[in-house]
Amino acid sequence: MVRRAFKDSNVDSSTHPEDGNSLALYYGMASTIHQNSISDKLLTNWGPIGAKCPELKFNIVPFIESMEVKGHLAIGQTHRALDLIRRSWGWYLNNPYGTESTFIEGYLEDGSFGYRAFSGYEKDYSYTSHAHGWSTGPTHALTNYVLGLQLVSPSGAEWILAPQFGDLTFVEGGFTTPLGKFSAKWSLIPGGYNISYDIPIGTNGTLVLPASTAGRPTVTSGGKELDLDEYDDSTGHVTVAGIPGGKTAIIVWY
Repeated sequence: MVRRAFKDSNVDSSTHPEDGNSLALYYGMASTIHQNSISDKLLTNWGPIGAKCPELKFNIVPFIESMEVKGHLAIGQTHRALDLIRRSWGWYLNNPYGTESTFIEGYLEDGSFGYRAFSGYEKDYSYTSHAHGWSTGPTHALTNYVLGLQLVSPSGAEWILAPQFGDLTFVEGGFTTPLGKFSAKWSLIPGGYNISYDIPIGTNGTLVLPASTAGRPTVTSGGKELDLDEYDDSTGHVTVAGIPGGKTAIIVWY
């Protein structure tokens, strides 16, 4: 199988960069017919402790891996995103020589706590940060995509709730903006799932709910069935628009 992806330049066609291809997925720049091919190509860089960076050889760069995690999630490759998080962030956070709380700027593919060994830091590993904010992409990715709570206008006056399950069975999270606290949670149940949210009154949102390609699901809230604005039989997702903020619990039956 040929795995097609963007190359680094029109001069060097041997390098298919992790950052550029990840961002092509994340920003929706790649056509839908090429998205899975790019995702497949990114997987060829993976090792047991993370994604080796083709544009910075021998290095694993969590800042760029964060882009890749979001890229896979943006096209619905949830299992791949969760797998990469476990390989890299899971490896470092469980490493007895790590901080067990913050995250490293970068490390080498053999597991050494170095970064940019052959350029920039010139093998002086004391420059490598172990509390690097740019390496914390999964915090945003898990909230916006796996929990599925996304803001689409300033402070969250408009929002989307579009969870992705992967191999998880329960997720809960939230954040605060000047409008107040936004929180949501979902849990799988036999034949469907529960989803609930508590979002500031006066806001408006859209639910994009995973369901099944086998047919339109039933979506109920407070014992009443909700009208579904759109059902995509190719993905199984249903959309319910014009949802007001407040505290609501929903059951989706496949």
